[in-house]
Amino acid sequence: MLLIIDNQSSFIKKFKRNFLSEQDFDYIFFDHNQPIVLSAKAEVSGVILSGGRGNPYEPLNLTADYVALMNYDVPTLGFCLGHEIIAVAHRGRIKKLPEYYVKKIPVNIKNMDDPIFEGVSSNEIFLSRRHHYHVSETPPDFISLAESELSPNEIIKHKDKPIYGFQAHPEVSGSDGIIMINNFLKMCGLITQ
Repeated sequence: MLLIIDNQSSFIKKFKRNFLSEQDFDYIFFDHNQPIVLSAKAEVSGVILSGGRGNPYEPLNLTADYVALMNYDVPTLGFCLGHEIIAVAHRGRIKKLPEYYVKKIPVNIKNMDDPIFEGVSSNEIFLSRRHHYHVSETPPDFISLAESELSPNEIIKHKDKPIYGFQAHPEVSGSDGIIMINNFLKMCGLITQ
């Protein structure tokens, strides 16, 4: 089962309607301020932390995000705010950008050999953004896999675990975004191709 923490992003709702509803695996959504209540028999295979308003330092109730990060040793993927939560939870830093960005931008992949990029045809991809902040400093156990003119850490990954953060929104960025999400779902064992 895929566990999704909804930080009130309209993009994750669109992703649920247009992508998840067509899949053959089980998934469950919990709101960011809702307790994660699962049966002891529930097998979580992966976690997605959605985007949303604010940032990890503001007085939002992001308890479900941190509970999911700390209690499930499974592949994890963060979008936008979820990316920032992953960074902050592992001792990285975020900073405010000079302005609010709402556009699709080119992102340069620095390491095409990572399994998250399998099937992506170019090291330059275009991803949709809608945010005020970016990960300015990766956590000690993370590496940067991609950069853009706005951030040196567009896509980050834990050095030893399948934990990924995307500053942008691959879930609404077209075919390259879906390829990367499918690669993540393969890591979770939820799909095979």
